[in-house]
Amino acid sequence: MKYILSFVILWASISPIKAQWSTTPIRTESYTINSALNKRAYQISVALPSSYSKEKKYPVYYLLDGYYAFPIACESMKVLKMGNLVHDFILVSIAGDETNDYDWLVNRWTDYTFTSLPKKDSTLTKVWNIKSPGLVSGGGEIFYKIIKEEIIPLIDSKYSTNTERGISGHSLSGLYVANILFKSDGIFTKFGINSPSFLFWDNDILQAESNYSNAHANLNAKVFFSIAELEDGLDNLVKFEARLKKYKEFNSQFAIFIEETHNSVGPAMISRTMRVLYSIK
Repeated sequence: MKYILSFVILWASISPIKAQWSTTPIRTESYTINSALNKRAYQISVALPSSYSKEKKYPVYYLLDGYYAFPIACESMKVLKMGNLVHDFILVSIAGDETNDYDWLVNRWTDYTFTSLPKKDSTLTKVWNIKSPGLVSGGGEIFYKIIKEEIIPLIDSKYSTNTERGISGHSLSGLYVANILFKSDGIFTKFGINSPSFLFWDNDILQAESNYSNAHANLNAKVFFSIAELEDGLDNLVKFEARLKKYKEFNSQFAIFIEETHNSVGPAMISRTMRVLYSIK
């Protein structure tokens, strides 16, 4: 009898896990947008949860740097759902028309920077041997309009979405997401700010925050901050989070990924951001 009882206990302990294997995304889809705002093409990739139904409304999680991040995020989404760790959401990644690392670097340099720094553009164009016309910073406002006026309407027209939106980025795109915090337009309320390039971009994010604080006491945002242990910028990011705690309705979590570098932290950062922003608990 004790063997039968042991088997029942073992089966009961593993059966919930087995029951969750159907939670992998049922499909991925992709679209190309030819923006009327900057005359560039963008690749939009979508992963849907297995529960997806037009009878239900889903939050949408937008992920920048889709060129490399979407495959990692898609598989992380599967595993998180297997463990019943996150709510259902639609994953949408945004990439440019790049097909190689070189083009990716040039495209994101323009899109993910709100401040134009011609001197830095010129210096790094030479250092990195970038082809003419070289690096051009300061396209962040136009890219944000593309997100709001072209990409979000596309997703909302094709899928059953609600108005809850999150957005996440790493490095230069982490800096970009930090800037979006201060748009005060309610388009996004969840943010993943990972290894942001604050110091690299002359810490211009502090001016953006200062301008926002002059007119606002509230910051309705759930934010996940993260950084790798083996990279610069930890103290700067800690101070930035502390600076935001003066706002009402602000909620944040902070993680340091031990023994990771700026380049190696990607998979862990992508998974943890989704887990924090869409946690069931």
